[in-house]
Amino acid sequence: MATKRTKAQVSSTPSSHPLPSKTSLRRFFTEKQETDMRSKMAAAEKSPASSAPASPAPSESSTEGTDIKSILTQLPSKLDLEAMFSKMERSFGDKLQSLHEEVSHIGNRVQLLEEGGETIALQIHNMQTLQQTQNEALIFLQKKIEDLDNRGRRNNLRIRGIPEAPEGTNENITQTLTNLFNQLLGRPVDTPIKLDRVHRAIRPKVLANETPRDIICRIHHFPIKETILQKAKQIRDITFSDRKVQIFQDLAQSTLIARRALRPITKALSDRNICFRWAYPFALVVNRQGKTHSISTPADVLTFQQALGIPTDVVEDWTGLYMEQDRQLSQKAKWQRSPKKRGRRAPSGNELPTTPKGNATRPT
Repeated sequence: MATKRTKAQVSSTPSSHPLPSKTSLRRFFTEKQETDMRSKMAAAEKSPASSAPASPAPSESSTEGTDIKSILTQLPSKLDLEAMFSKMERSFGDKLQSLHEEVSHIGNRVQLLEEGGETIALQIHNMQTLQQTQNEALIFLQKKIEDLDNRGRRNNLRIRGIPEAPEGTNENITQTLTNLFNQLLGRPVDTPIKLDRVHRAIRPKVLANETPRDIICRIHHFPIKETILQKAKQIRDITFSDRKVQIFQDLAQSTLIARRALRPITKALSDRNICFRWAYPFALVVNRQGKTHSISTPADVLTFQQALGIPTDVVEDWTGLYMEQDRQLSQKAKWQRSPKKRGRRAPSGNELPTTPKGNATRPT
């Protein structure tokens, strides 16, 4: 038993093969790492002998030192790190330069788009201003044309309710109107009245049980025409040949459409016993409490209604209605258009034959 040594003695016995020198490895560790290693070594020395591991064999310690040296030799050097960072810097520089060029290109395109947008906005504004000016000029010209059309119809009257003659017979419209007008004027029936033109409305002839077409006539003398119209307004219910007849001033189609569109306003004025009149060029005029209120365009309707306390009924834009109707009338169906004759007329027996150039040839 004397030969046995205690664990304390074994732990205190120095190893015959000491570990590799630590001075050769010290340059690879920082000061903090050395401090940590010293603290770990001190803790290991203070630990009890029973927990101390056995001394490594000489072969194992040498192998461990060789492995650490090989690992340390494989670590990149300062030159390697500088070369790697230089390569990364060049790569990032190239990418940043490409990105800078792309951003500059996009910035130039955005600037061009903004300039183009400003130009387009200015052009749109100019076009809107021009369109507004053209619309006002178009309305002005339309009113002038309407006024000229109505002035050309100043001597015209439109008579409604006179029946048409049966099919196959000729009717003497001039004599019929002369008798009607003399009846209104309280003169002998055979008193002559000079009529420049007399005709039925230009549309297909109606059947016997349908409403007859209006008669349009032009009276040569304007005072006689005005007297007949005033008499017709006074009598209201005119009867001729047991038929109810109405006499109106002949007006342009655009004026009739405008008056039809303003019918809700005229009805409201009549219900409130407010007198109104039609003016030329076209206008609906009301004189009330020393002020004149008028409607000449669709934009005047709301102000007119508010000034006279009339309910704001919806009134159609009669300028659009007139243009739409005029467009429909101008677009005739193909079957209504007469085909153009492009073929050459066949020569008669008395005509001389012609050469291919069109020169006539005489027989020898």
